[in-house]
Amino acid sequence: MKFPISMLIVLLSFCTHNAVASTRYVSDQLFTYMHSGPSAQFRIIGSVNAGTVIQLVEHNSSGYSKVVDPKGRSGWIDTKFITKKTPAMLRLPQVEKTLSAAQNELKSIGDKNKQSLDSKQQSLSEQIKTNDQLMVQRQQLLDKIQALQSDNNRLKTHINNQSEEVEMQWLIRGAGIIILGMFIGLIVPHLPRRKKKNDQWA
Repeated sequence: MKFPISMLIVLLSFCTHNAVASTRYVSDQLFTYMHSGPSAQFRIIGSVNAGTVIQLVEHNSSGYSKVVDPKGRSGWIDTKFITKKTPAMLRLPQVEKTLSAAQNELKSIGDKNKQSLDSKQQSLSEQIKTNDQLMVQRQQLLDKIQALQSDNNRLKTHINNQSEEVEMQWLIRGAGIIILGMFIGLIVPHLPRRKKKNDQWA
């Protein structure tokens, strides 16, 4: 039994429809019209917005492709408005999400760096303050040592002076004793002697 040619064409068209159908997107235009046939001369049956996910059914040499939109409408749109790439308007939310995550991470890194820098600056300030205090204490100790050395030198000078005075006093006393002895030695022999009284009972 022979099939009619029209039935064979319908079967081939159905097989072609199932074999070629694949996911595509409407490119980044505001919208494009959907026609009832493979050219702009056919009736407009609606429009699809940019970024709409569509199912590509078949291509036509006239530059139009048959598609099915999310509403289930089947029609023809200009092939140049069909793309395999995800349109920018659909990528934008993901890009914005990625950008927001990157900005948050950058802010977190900046906050950590700021905290680390503040901590280091605080530590450095404390070290500088401690160093200044140590320098002040060192200078105070040096001044105290210098004052003690000056007092020690004065005491040594005073002690030396007292020793010299004592030695001088003993020298003067010794010289006085010697002079007094010499004087007595010279004077006493020349003093008149007392005569002994005659013994009345003799």
